[in-house]
Amino acid sequence: MTNHAATEPAPSRILIVDDEAANLTALRVTLGHQGYETEGFTDPTAALAALKQGGFDLLLTDLRMPGMGGVELLQRAQALDPNLVGVIMTGEGSIASAVEAMKTGALDYILKPLKLGAILPVLSRALTMRRLRLENAALERSVRERTAEREKALREVENQTTERLRAEQAMMQIQKMEALGQLTGGVAHDFNNLLMAIDGALHLLDKRLEPDHVGRKYIEGAREATRRGARVTNQLLAFSRTQRIELQPIDACAALREAAPIIAHALGPTISLELDFALGEIWTKTHRDQLELAVVNLAVNARDAMPDGGEVVLGVAPGDGPTAVIWLRDGGCGMTPETATRALEPFFTTKERGKGTGLGLTQVYGFAHQCKGEVSIESAPGEGATVRIVLPRIEAPAAEVKERPADIAVARGGRVDPGRIKVLVVDDDDAVRQVLVDGLRVEGFDVIEAAGGVDGLAALQSRSPDALVVDFAMPGMNGAEVGGRARALRPGLPIVFCSGYSDTAQLEKVEGAVLLRKPVSIGVLGRAVMDLVAAQTV
Repeated sequence: MTNHAATEPAPSRILIVDDEAANLTALRVTLGHQGYETEGFTDPTAALAALKQGGFDLLLTDLRMPGMGGVELLQRAQALDPNLVGVIMTGEGSIASAVEAMKTGALDYILKPLKLGAILPVLSRALTMRRLRLENAALERSVRERTAEREKALREVENQTTERLRAEQAMMQIQKMEALGQLTGGVAHDFNNLLMAIDGALHLLDKRLEPDHVGRKYIEGAREATRRGARVTNQLLAFSRTQRIELQPIDACAALREAAPIIAHALGPTISLELDFALGEIWTKTHRDQLELAVVNLAVNARDAMPDGGEVVLGVAPGDGPTAVIWLRDGGCGMTPETATRALEPFFTTKERGKGTGLGLTQVYGFAHQCKGEVSIESAPGEGATVRIVLPRIEAPAAEVKERPADIAVARGGRVDPGRIKVLVVDDDDAVRQVLVDGLRVEGFDVIEAAGGVDGLAALQSRSPDALVVDFAMPGMNGAEVGGRARALRPGLPIVFCSGYSDTAQLEKVEGAVLLRKPVSIGVLGRAVMDLVAAQTV
């Protein structure tokens, strides 16, 4: 009789460390029901003693604990077992805590409160990585034991090992960038809401001051600061890939030739800019403004690497296959391989504190991937750096490219009196909703408000507004759902979406609606509403 049980793989062993006993017990019970074998400790020191005995596949530890934090515990655990994989649990949804965890060698992190649907995929990926590491280690041991007579076979196995390691490193990098992308996208959304509330309040204050009031210059200074903040969030959104950009056929040579004065200005007076365009024109499908911003960010990095001045070369050339390569080479201090590997990560910088945000190359990375391209860095200490942006290459358009439709419908029948327009504002953020409501009222609109999708749809039926202004990211029912249901109740209802995420995939299903990116000025919002209402009367 065959013993099937003997062939079944042993369950994965997970060591859980959490100083809160209730959390620890609940997590052990939950994972036990999923087939995992667990051991738990509330004391990190006791957990480290257990780790010295070996036999664990994964360390799942809280980040903040008295005595020894999760960062130190993971470092000491991986010193005992380099193949041990670690996952950090944190209740701090901050970039600092997440980046700190990643730097220690953690494969991923999980935000508290823990949800089974979020935990299981992370554990599965981490244990897969553990298996790959052990397989690689076993394979390397096997290779070392080969005899001299089998050198040819040895080289083949070594090549396979190298490919496995490359696949593991690529997988780890993808997971890290995706995790950081999700985090930065969420932070950018929250920051955009704060900027929206601040800018709206400044707009209302500005309306109350006399034209020659001394306070106006301070208001304008504060509003300029919010605009700078919005540019930072745009870079975060570009990295997280939640910012959707409309790609159009662009001659990269012509676009960068026109942008050369701006790029030269970014380099400063001590650095000369040389253009090296292999062909007269090279077409790619991209976004002109984001392309220009990406190259300016590369130029700024080059400038900072060349304090004594020199020359920077910007080139465009056909790449391998149907690709176009946009490259920038500097003669600066260069980078180590480790620095070049991490240079595209958000907030990573080698500059002194206060000298850089670490977001320049992040924008380049996000832009390239949104264009279905990639970025590579070639550098060595003391030998400068060459950054290449590889984008899909296309044939030159046979006819003039049709201009994209305006984001806001323009009424051809004249202006509409805002006092005759009733606007329903739906936003779950109290501060943002208040400035939207007050701002539109100052502009002359009749405004009603709702703090969520359900209340908004009820107000739509009972108050019969002429237009709807709705936030996208709301709990329970997001803006796309509200807009879709509103159109079902009132076909043709003018709708303006306001989004701090800039992800328009769902919003595009609501035909004819306008999307405005937070932070948006009250004036722009008011004009959008009037133009949509006026367009219905044409």
